[in-house]
Amino acid sequence: MSATTISFIIGILFGAALYLGGLANPDKIVGTLRLKDFHAMRTIAVFVLVGMLGTWILQLIGHANMDVKPAEVLPVLIGGALLGIGFGLTGYCPGTGLACVAAGRFDALITVIGMFFGALAYIYIIPTISKPLASVMNYDKTTLPEKTGINAAVFVIPLVVIGVLLLWLTRPGSKSTTVKPI
Repeated sequence: MSATTISFIIGILFGAALYLGGLANPDKIVGTLRLKDFHAMRTIAVFVLVGMLGTWILQLIGHANMDVKPAEVLPVLIGGALLGIGFGLTGYCPGTGLACVAAGRFDALITVIGMFFGALAYIYIIPTISKPLASVMNYDKTTLPEKTGINAAVFVIPLVVIGVLLLWLTRPGSKSTTVKPI
């Protein structure tokens, strides 16, 4: 199979996982942003922990092809803020938006069309502002282990252990997440 076919299949599986995991529900996303419903945050944490651990293991056995992007902090902060604003206004991020379009949600279609117009504006605007923005807080192509000189295991293992512990302690129905009325 070609890389494009494999990528397409993985994209379909990821969209299905988002949908089946409840992350395609805009009410869940907005509830997370309002700090009232942590289902989406917990699910994303699982994705991050599995991805971090899996990437680290693949690196250890020599099967990861890492292409580290430059750590340009200001553009990332601006892009994250714009994504967050769109996320809060619509209840969709690019992944959940596409998953919901595939499921037939019209509001998601409007959001995805808006995302494409935003991407088009980015393509035309970025050449004029990229160099000044990228020059502020630019740490070039580096990772935390490279920057600090500390082995990646010192970052990955404690973060995964703490993440799993926090997920277990805050699981739905656990005593630590039950709020009793005063």
